[in-house]
Amino acid sequence: MDKYKKIIQWGLAVCCLAYIVWFFLKNAEEITLVFNLHPLTIIGLVCLIVLSHIGYSYRFRIVLEKCSGRSTPFWSWFKIVMLGRFLSTFTPQAGNIYRSVCLKKNYQVSYTQYASSFFSFAWMDTCLNLFYSVLIVLTMKSELHIGNVKILNILVPLTVAITIIPILLVSVFKLFQFRNRYLSWLHAKLSEMLRISVSNLGDKVYMLKIVLTGIIAFINSIAIFYVCFQSLDMPVSLPAMALFYVLLKLSTQIIITPGNLGIRELAYGILSEQMHLGMAQGIVISTIIRILGASVTITLGTIFGGIGLLRRRRDYSKVEE
Repeated sequence: MDKYKKIIQWGLAVCCLAYIVWFFLKNAEEITLVFNLHPLTIIGLVCLIVLSHIGYSYRFRIVLEKCSGRSTPFWSWFKIVMLGRFLSTFTPQAGNIYRSVCLKKNYQVSYTQYASSFFSFAWMDTCLNLFYSVLIVLTMKSELHIGNVKILNILVPLTVAITIIPILLVSVFKLFQFRNRYLSWLHAKLSEMLRISVSNLGDKVYMLKIVLTGIIAFINSIAIFYVCFQSLDMPVSLPAMALFYVLLKLSTQIIITPGNLGIRELAYGILSEQMHLGMAQGIVISTIIRILGASVTITLGTIFGGIGLLRRRRDYSKVEE
């Protein structure tokens, strides 16, 4: 089954990339956008991307320590995060497995605690980014549309749905019991993961840390998009940049092709076209962020000893029991 899944995923990626290549062959003049990047702009973007990795690691560590009750030295954790991302660049999901194995071996964090931390962080991060985007649109009284649909009519229901579904699932899971051994085990693990994530919302100090660090991370990410758009001589509003960032975050949670290769570029292109910015501009923005992001990840991963791990990547291609 996994074999066919990979074939389908890579098939979709190839189709998307083929369309992008065809698009730029048909609109050859648009490819010159890439050459507008100044070396200082690239250096600035690299610095912002490194800061985003540091911020991500710091915020994830807050959630991890809350969910597991275990303390992890920041720079050791940062190294684990970057090595995990380095592995995932070449073998999807290997990074998550590597992180969970390291945490269990070195800090006695169980797989369930890590899974709870990962889900809790991804859930809260997505909710907060959506909330910040809605707040920006409301504050600036933006009339931004995607096609004929007002952006608030998309963002508000999406924010509410993603926020309340895990909370509702906690109650729903209590109503079911399974006799099958495997289903019972899976039900127990998922129930615990959801329960931990939702119960942590009651800790005001913890939530204040998450919200404040989330604002800093949001500003840093918006700055990345601002620099990208400015480098292409594209004046874009703050609500529009927030929407691009929301799409970026959602693309890290909903995986269609490996790394959403091709999918994210097309999504950016379509979004950019719908906002009357031009499809090529959206594709180029996504490509710049992907290439620079991968370059930073590979560089830091290599510095931290990722090449040796990569040779043993099969050790992190399957979940340990």
